[in-house]
Amino acid sequence: MNLPKQAEPLSAGAGPPGGSEQTGARRLSDLSRDITMAQIARAAGVSQGAISSLLNDRDYGIRVSEKTRDRVFKVCREMGYLPNDLRAVVRMYPELGDYAFLICSGLDARLEHPSIHRIAGAAMRAVPDPSQPITFSFYEERTDYTAHPDLLPQPVRCGIASKFVGMGSPNATLLQALARRGLPYVSLGTDLMQPGTMSILPDYQEASLLAIDALVKLGHREIAIVSGPFGTADAQVLELNRGVRLACERLGIETQHVISGDLSFAAGVEGCNALLDRKPAPTAVFCMSDDAAAGVLAQAQARGLKVPAEFSVIGCANDSIAERTLPGLSTVHLPAEDMATLAVQESDRLARLGPPAEPLKKIVAVRLIERGSTGPAPQR
Repeated sequence: MNLPKQAEPLSAGAGPPGGSEQTGARRLSDLSRDITMAQIARAAGVSQGAISSLLNDRDYGIRVSEKTRDRVFKVCREMGYLPNDLRAVVRMYPELGDYAFLICSGLDARLEHPSIHRIAGAAMRAVPDPSQPITFSFYEERTDYTAHPDLLPQPVRCGIASKFVGMGSPNATLLQALARRGLPYVSLGTDLMQPGTMSILPDYQEASLLAIDALVKLGHREIAIVSGPFGTADAQVLELNRGVRLACERLGIETQHVISGDLSFAAGVEGCNALLDRKPAPTAVFCMSDDAAAGVLAQAQARGLKVPAEFSVIGCANDSIAERTLPGLSTVHLPAEDMATLAVQESDRLARLGPPAEPLKKIVAVRLIERGSTGPAPQR
């Protein structure tokens, strides 16, 4: 398995390249309003106009390089300058900003979906200080936010958030808007290659390997796959499919029974009918979502098959539906809560240290949970 390379170790206190670690927690009470822009300008060696442009995040016809911005903000931090505008405070002291969770509106599921609900709940619990809120907002995958900055998600537009966690297909112009402000971005479930970002992913390939290996060990050779939509660009589905191919190569089996769909319960029902009409029909199915697996399980029993004596089903996620099926659904646990907790912690760490010069990546382990929907292959 080709594990992604980390640009920098994620050990405690190790800052990303180009970042400067701040010692101790910065508090508003440590800052002062008595320092003037003229004092800052003299200390930084720039004009007051440049200071005003940076603090107000406006051009004013004055072009300020990134190097100059870093020097000015460094001077402001060393002097303990407290701007009047909260947005300027966050630009200067990003560790003081709010948390924001951005969700791509292209995801069919919203906050009520079990997986997203698990992630959102864990993210809220992970915020260390109850006085610091986490704001949830949606963004459009294809909107050009450079041309239409007024359409940016509210936490980005208002300027008081600095710790961003995102989920879903990335929007390059949204990432550019954050990078221009010197803010990092932590992606959940999608691998990003842009500087200034960190990706936190479950081991999707291992998930497929665990599921198929478990079925092979139970004696199943006719194993079907219920996958995502044909031609999808969804990173999770692509990685799970890659894991299926690797598992088949390692275990010496073929998967000729592959059904594509939207991984919903209805898609599972439809996929089950198509699979069971084949000759020979598969004796086991690995579904790339628990919803689809629940549909396959229900329809197999509706057609008279005994589960698991005659037919085995494994899902993927370990959402709440996995415990509500009869029998209980065997599934690969994707650590949504652990990922969300880690994402909040890393967004806070990177806000203090600065965005990484190279993209970082963290892979979180998965595990198989065996319940009542899997058993030995039937004798034929």
